[in-house]
Amino acid sequence: MELVKKVLSKILIHVLSLIICSLLSFLTLLKWFKVGNALFHVKPRPTPPAILQDEKWGTHGYLNLKSQGIKIHYVENGDRSKPLIVCFHGFPEFWFSWRYQLEEFSSDHWVVAVDMRGYGDSDKPSSLSDYTLDKLIEDARQIVLELGKLKGIDWDKERCTIMAHDWGGALAWLLVSLYPHLFDYHISLNGPHITALNIHKQSSIKQKLMSWYMILFQTPWVPELILRANDLQMFDQMAEPMRNRDKMFNKDIIEAYKYSFGKTWAFTGPLNYYRNMGAAEKTYPKVSVPSLIIWGTEDKALAKPIAELSAAQCENAQIEWVENTGHWVQMEEYEHANKLIRDYFVKNKKIV
Repeated sequence: MELVKKVLSKILIHVLSLIICSLLSFLTLLKWFKVGNALFHVKPRPTPPAILQDEKWGTHGYLNLKSQGIKIHYVENGDRSKPLIVCFHGFPEFWFSWRYQLEEFSSDHWVVAVDMRGYGDSDKPSSLSDYTLDKLIEDARQIVLELGKLKGIDWDKERCTIMAHDWGGALAWLLVSLYPHLFDYHISLNGPHITALNIHKQSSIKQKLMSWYMILFQTPWVPELILRANDLQMFDQMAEPMRNRDKMFNKDIIEAYKYSFGKTWAFTGPLNYYRNMGAAEKTYPKVSVPSLIIWGTEDKALAKPIAELSAAQCENAQIEWVENTGHWVQMEEYEHANKLIRDYFVKNKKIV
């Protein structure tokens, strides 16, 4: 009887999700019939906005991941002789999501925020098969190793800290699970362990409904068009619920995101992360790297139990809830998030 309930629940959620996705697609097509191709016109933005060039965030560089066949763009701040923090962003973001952490921790760390494969100024392979989970994890490992070479790390004596959010957070969980010898600490900001996400989705109708967009993203071409609609209006909408919007996600910041995602098919690589999620149901070793989980409690995509289930995948985890804050906690409440991270470092004697 329990099995029947689970099967019926899964069928019901998929039907509801498909209805929502079909409705959204239909409404978009209806607008297209009324407005025409102007609906999908994105204003040309040929040059980076000034905010992306601000030296307080750091300097730009590239890593050549020869074994992966791609080039990765990054921004670094701080002294390379200091302990390394590597930052991985989520969807739909790029290195700029870590601007406040690049500035904050550069005084006592070498902080590096990368553009993940398919994002920003990093290479954007065109094939769906270029975005399998195994390739993304290997990208992340190679990025850490290449940065280690730049810094001159002897991995037998030194480790780095990984700080990650959303999709970057999902990859970071697997990276610290599979390669713990590379890391001293792991900071996850609203980033789900894939095992935790799968467990919660199996038992929570609410989470299945919250994840409706993942089904939409499986469709070819349509999500790209929807996300580009009305000159990338999605970024204006993304900013709407943020607290202190004028400070955290003002017009200049929105323009920075529109510049990055305004290029033709700039969404295809990022969406391919989701289109390869079907192969994500593996068993991974328990995380032995000490982990700090910072979680905005009003996340509309990832429910609070995922943080607790992620902590259950660890030998040593600490959860810090940030109340009345959404998915982008590292931007929306960056001062609070930065303090939690700094306090954690002090508590664990990483810094004095």
